[in-house]
Amino acid sequence: MAKAWKKIATVALAAAIAVPTATVLAACGGKGSNATYTYNTYTAQLPSVWTDVMTSDAADADGYSYLQSSFYEFDFAFEGGKFNDDGSINVDGIVKDKYTVNYSAATKLEDVTAEYAGQYGVPEGATQGHAFRITLRDDLKWDDGTPIDAEDFVFTMQQQLSPKYLFQQAANYYSGNYIIHNAQNYVMQGQSGWFAADTPYTVYDPATLDSLIVFNMASTTENESAYGGATCSMRSALGLPSTASLEQVVNALIAQMDFPATLEQVQALQGKTMAQIKADANLKSYWEAIIGWWQTDPNEELDFFITNYTFPEVSWDKVGYQAHSQYELDFIIDNTIHPVDANGDLTYEAAYYLQSFPLVKQDVWEACEVAPSAAGGLYTNTYGTGSVDKIPSWGPYKLTDFQNQVSYTLSRNENWYGYDLPMYANQFQTEEIFCRYIPEWNTAWQSFLLGDLDGVRLDSTVITDYGNSERVYYTPDTATFSVNLQSKAATDERAGNDMLQYTDFRKALSLSMDRDDFCAVNSPSSEAALGYLNDMYYYDVENSGIYRNTTQAREALLRAYGATENKDGSWTVGENTYTDVAEAESALTGYNLTLARQLMQSAYEQAVKDGVYHDGDTITLTYGITEQTARQTRVKDWLQTAFNAATVGTDLENKIVIEFFTMDAQTWSKQFSDGAFDICMSAWGNAPFNPYYLFGASQISETNRWAQGWDPSQVSFTLDIAGDPDADMPAYEDLTMNLYQWDAAVQGLQKEANEAGAPAEHDFSGYPVSDKLTILAAEEQAVLEAYWGLPVYSAYSASLMGYKVDYVTYEYNTFVGYGGVQYMTYNYTNSEWKDYCAAQGGLNYRN
Repeated sequence: MAKAWKKIATVALAAAIAVPTATVLAACGGKGSNATYTYNTYTAQLPSVWTDVMTSDAADADGYSYLQSSFYEFDFAFEGGKFNDDGSINVDGIVKDKYTVNYSAATKLEDVTAEYAGQYGVPEGATQGHAFRITLRDDLKWDDGTPIDAEDFVFTMQQQLSPKYLFQQAANYYSGNYIIHNAQNYVMQGQSGWFAADTPYTVYDPATLDSLIVFNMASTTENESAYGGATCSMRSALGLPSTASLEQVVNALIAQMDFPATLEQVQALQGKTMAQIKADANLKSYWEAIIGWWQTDPNEELDFFITNYTFPEVSWDKVGYQAHSQYELDFIIDNTIHPVDANGDLTYEAAYYLQSFPLVKQDVWEACEVAPSAAGGLYTNTYGTGSVDKIPSWGPYKLTDFQNQVSYTLSRNENWYGYDLPMYANQFQTEEIFCRYIPEWNTAWQSFLLGDLDGVRLDSTVITDYGNSERVYYTPDTATFSVNLQSKAATDERAGNDMLQYTDFRKALSLSMDRDDFCAVNSPSSEAALGYLNDMYYYDVENSGIYRNTTQAREALLRAYGATENKDGSWTVGENTYTDVAEAESALTGYNLTLARQLMQSAYEQAVKDGVYHDGDTITLTYGITEQTARQTRVKDWLQTAFNAATVGTDLENKIVIEFFTMDAQTWSKQFSDGAFDICMSAWGNAPFNPYYLFGASQISETNRWAQGWDPSQVSFTLDIAGDPDADMPAYEDLTMNLYQWDAAVQGLQKEANEAGAPAEHDFSGYPVSDKLTILAAEEQAVLEAYWGLPVYSAYSASLMGYKVDYVTYEYNTFVGYGGVQYMTYNYTNSEWKDYCAAQGGLNYRN
């Protein structure tokens, strides 16, 4: 079954927004249920969209994961085989931290790159990595018995990429871990307007383009009226944000990169076509100096121009996603992945990148389509929302009841192919899953003690009494929760809090937080965090290489939090010196009230000098929540106390006040990025096998980062890159680039579907892992030192499993978790459990 293993970064709503649901448990049957084994669960946020075509929300993914199947999936590695002689699961044979990759909804995976060489963008002579053939099982069915074949997946991808919808999730297939050939062109067909010239054109042909392309280095705002806000790709290739003015861009280029033209000369070129530039001797000389400074490859003249363009129609047969036969699906990408090895065996990438593709039931989808209310508008679709009849399943369970803000019920899908497979024997004992909406932890806790829930997350108020229970277990997560800060507002209703624009002020807030105490009070099962990536992120999956345990990652934290690196290689943290980097890092706390108060005072003095702050003013920090609960109030009060402590003895003493701001659960991230409130405690997670991608997407990408005052193009650092001359990977000494450029270089994204980009010659994605770790660690250090996001804790949850059910193992496996519902076993039937609870008069889980 699908295990909700996402290949892309997903916003995990933080404690300030919703109780994390990754390890939420469950137990008894809904009213009127005839099931023998029901797993009852709760959640603080019910799914609202039950299809990944239209959502990447974590709560939606939790629900939808039961309704889909996996082509290839992770499973436990069993010493001595998966089954005992009597057919039972070989529980004692589960190997810690190991995995296997198995076929499930697919029966074969072939690398067919050679068949497509010279087609669909696959280079001539290419033999691997670009094209794959997935052979589906011939017994896949929807829950109503309707057969599923390759054409159903093709239909779904056509909807996912349809220009009449323009779904946000379409970008997953042209700017994520893999890029389906022509996916972006298919999405954009028919769109008219101003674009960077190298978006529609890849070849600079003077005969046809000189009169069609316009020189434009200005910002989106400066270009709004004349050119619809379009900017040239040179800006993004150098990591220059779209909001930076023409003057700022040119001055930065002159100061940092020896740009060969003055501001006045660039302004003279601005808005001119290439034909006009070539016809004027002065303009032509300015242009020739600029392109001579820039160009290293053919056609880079396009990088400075925009063009008014209408994207032509692209027929589906040009897109790299085709049915090769009834049960064979061909998938052709512009970049490369390696889900099968040289022997044709599945690698971890099969289950990671190709676990599943979107799938909708065609007749339901078409019935749910809603035409635009006005000409030129976009279509919408109500598939996967509202009622059970709009939410089909091809997974092990199907949705049989859904009551918004109340509960949902999942029942066994008898048409799921897996129930007849030997590999799933003695699994999926659960016949029904009943999930209740319970936003308040106290309510869930009381329900658990009555036996109405089979599991519950432990809160700080009870962990002392129950933390050592025989039924307790601790679960790590990829999410690291941070206090994210916003300095400006884009709304007329609110001026924004300008004190947050000062780095000293933000750093003081960070140093005021005793993260160990935060965990003890607010999330006692979790671990204090100083970095953005916790120990769930692997840079080397095959050999269990964890990023956080590398020397590069440890030294990044030591540098970011002010440790001293000595000449003999030792590190001094506080008053102690350590020869071992791991010991030195362990001594870091990130808590320093003395320095926090010094910084608070310096921020005050600068703000007064700038006229931003006036004596006596209250600094109100608005803190976003969706619903006020006891836990959120506790977190707010803790932050208030910490920030107050940082102001003691300064001119800002007791001037900081935190107030709740009620945000929308569906649009909270946009509200925050628009500046509607100041503080958001939230986290990015998932993508555990690609820390380079997760970090760049969440902390550097202009698409996802939140703080308006955060400009990665203005943050540069210098590194030595060792390379590997024997593998045609040249070394670089004292290479300086900004964060955009380093991020694009380590991911190999220069000009491919990533507007951050980097100069074409700097592609380190294939370089030795030591170089890539050096880059990632330097990126993390640079982002930490900007203090727009203040890491607080890595999400570990303490939970109690009820006496009714058991996981197959309570030793967490990164790839399979605890085995989930698939491996869950029952100690009582529903009726037996009801009788047991009645006889007990209350359940005791203290021992």
